[in-house]
Amino acid sequence: MSVLIEVRPEAGPALIVGGGAVALRKARTLADGEFPFTVIAPQVVEAIHHLSLATVIERPFAPADVPGCPRWGLVLACTGDREVNQEVGRLARAAGIPVLVADRQAESTFFTPATVRDGDLTVGVSTGGASPSLARSVRERIITALGPGWGNLVEVARVEREERLAKRREARQ
Repeated sequence: MSVLIEVRPEAGPALIVGGGAVALRKARTLADGEFPFTVIAPQVVEAIHHLSLATVIERPFAPADVPGCPRWGLVLACTGDREVNQEVGRLARAAGIPVLVADRQAESTFFTPATVRDGDLTVGVSTGGASPSLARSVRERIITALGPGWGNLVEVARVEREERLAKRREARQ
């Protein structure tokens, strides 16, 4: 059984090793969540350079990158090279850093769900790494079924909850 958790940017910056299409998808997810991240790869697709909070280092991965500073909150191995991905995963696990190894779910300690965001409402779909394309397909169906505007309801619910909690605090005093 997998547990979906939401990691906040306060966990520390993320490291993405790889600069292609898979790295771009992961980088967009991090940027959408306002997560600072660094991408290390010999070649990086142009779109990654334009993402908010991205630092891009165009060079080959070095083993010292994983346990290096800053202390990473997450590490994502997204290269097209099995040996590099395996090494990134091994180093991250040894350092106690949550790691996603894009080409081997068994080497990953977390997975990124396909998400739908509308304001502060986030709905995630995960197949535990078994089929990212199926998770994306289910996400698209959810988007169609929900439609827009749910984020506004989250804000209304937040205000109502704060008011209820304030009344409870006042009643205890």
